[in-house]
Amino acid sequence: MEGVTVLGVGFGAVVALELALAEPGVVNRAILVEPPLFALITAATEGMSADVEEIRNAAEEGGEQAAYDLYLEGELPTLGSGADRLAGRADRGPNAAHSFLVELPAVPAWPMDPTRIAAVEAEVQIATTPSASPLLLEAANAVAPRFPGAERVFTERDDTEAIIELLKP
Repeated sequence: MEGVTVLGVGFGAVVALELALAEPGVVNRAILVEPPLFALITAATEGMSADVEEIRNAAEEGGEQAAYDLYLEGELPTLGSGADRLAGRADRGPNAAHSFLVELPAVPAWPMDPTRIAAVEAEVQIATTPSASPLLLEAANAVAPRFPGAERVFTERDDTEAIIELLKP
């Protein structure tokens, strides 16, 4: 079987990374766009705690939708870093807020096991866009050296086409 390329943006970058680690015989290339892997950033720990408190308060006052709105409005500086850029295109369906609350804990809980990361077989590219928040830039810069031979990529534009261009060999 010929290897595949996986590409993930934000939370999806963590999923793409996990797939590359779990299925080394399948994934030969992983493109991680603005992965919110904050384990290597000391200041992010406090920020995540503050964001969790804000999410709890919003959910208690207005339910799941209020917590999701907080995220989309850019009111979660760590866990929602850069989310406001996507607010206009975000899923607003009946299950979107619930899905958000289910998926959100996965990112800070993702283990940054150095041994496992060093063993990744896939070609890894870690990309950021011009509008990436300082926190996402810091995370990308901190994570990239952890992967053997990883390439750090900066797109020239923020649009979808710039992300798609990363798929080209």
